[in-house]
Amino acid sequence: MKLKRRSLVDDVVNLFLKDVEIGLYTYGEKLPSQKELATRYNVSLIVIREALTKLSAVGMISFHQGKGTYLKKSDQGTSVSPDFSSLIFHNISNLLEIVEARQIVERETSSLAAKRRTNQNILEIEKAIDEMKKSLNDYENFAKWDVEFHIAIAKASNNQVLQKIIMLLIDSYRAEVSKFFKIPGIIEKVLKEHESIYHHILNGNSSEASFIMRTHFELPEKVFSVKIAESEN
Repeated sequence: MKLKRRSLVDDVVNLFLKDVEIGLYTYGEKLPSQKELATRYNVSLIVIREALTKLSAVGMISFHQGKGTYLKKSDQGTSVSPDFSSLIFHNISNLLEIVEARQIVERETSSLAAKRRTNQNILEIEKAIDEMKKSLNDYENFAKWDVEFHIAIAKASNNQVLQKIIMLLIDSYRAEVSKFFKIPGIIEKVLKEHESIYHHILNGNSSEASFIMRTHFELPEKVFSVKIAESEN
C-alpha cells in the first residue's frame, strides 16, 4: 500500500522531535534549510513544509522572513515529546479523544475564567465574538476566531499550563475544526453558545460557564463520530 503524504508528514515530525531530543538541533538557533531537511529525511520539499507548519502551530519552531527557520527557546524548558506527537499531530482515530480532552480541560478554564478574568481578558473574548459575527459567511475566518475565543478564555483562567494544553489540543485538529463549520447551521449554533459562555464569564458565573462549555463539545463529538465511522467503511 502506498504511504499517504499525511503519514510522511507525521513521520518527519516524529523524526524531527527525536533529533531535537538527542541534541541534533539547538534551541534558539537556526535550522538547516528546507532543502537540507528534505535531503536528511528523504522526503519532498512539500512534505517538509507541511511538517514545519505543524511544528510551528504548536510553538516548536518559528519562521523569520528573510532569515530562516529557528527552533524556539522554551521558557520552561519543555517541548512536545515524540510519544505525544502521534496524538498532537493529527490522526483521525484520535479525534474523539481530543474533543473529550478539550471538553474536560476547557470546562475548568471557563470556570476559572469567570473567577479570574480581567478587563483585558473580557475585551479579548469580546473581540473574538465580534469577529465571528462578521464571519458568518466565511467559515475559514470564523474557525480562526473560534480558536481565538477559546484561547482568550484559557488566558483568562490565569493558568499558563492549561493555556498551553488547550493550544496543543486545538492545533492537533485545526483543519478538522475548519471543515466542521462548513456544515449548515453549525456556525449559528456555535456563535450562540459562545455568547452564552462569554456572558457567564463576564458576570462571574463559574458553574454556568463550565456547564455551557461542557455541552458546547457535544455537537463536534457527534459529527466526528460519524466522520470516523465513514472513514472505517
